[in-house]
Amino acid sequence: MNVSGIGGSIPAVEMSGGSGSGASKIKALEQKLQRLTEEKKEAARNKDTEKEKKLEQEIEQVKKQIEQLKQKEKKEEEKEKSEGEGNPAESMPQDSLTGVYLDRRA
Repeated sequence: MNVSGIGGSIPAVEMSGGSGSGASKIKALEQKLQRLTEEKKEAARNKDTEKEKKLEQEIEQVKKQIEQLKQKEKKEEEKEKSEGEGNPAESMPQDSLTGVYLDRRA
C-alpha cells in the first residue's frame, strides 16, 4: 500500500468562528491561552521583551474571547431555563399534538 500523497504534519486549526459548541471553543481557547503563556515565559527567560509584550497582548485578547463566550453561554442557559418554565402547552407548537391518535384503519 502506497501512501506517498499524505503529508507528515497536520496544520493547526483556528477556532475563532464557524460552527461548534461554545464549550469546545472555550476549551480550544483555554489551550491556546496555556500555549501562549508558556511562550511568554520562554520569551522572558530569553529576555526577549518585544516578543513578551506581543504575547501579553495576545493573551489578553484570548482571555477576553473566553470571557465573552462564557457570558454568551450563560445567557443562553438562562434563556433556555426561563423558556422551559411555565405552562408546557404554551411552549409547544399548536399542531404538535394534532393527529397523534388518528385511527389509521380508515
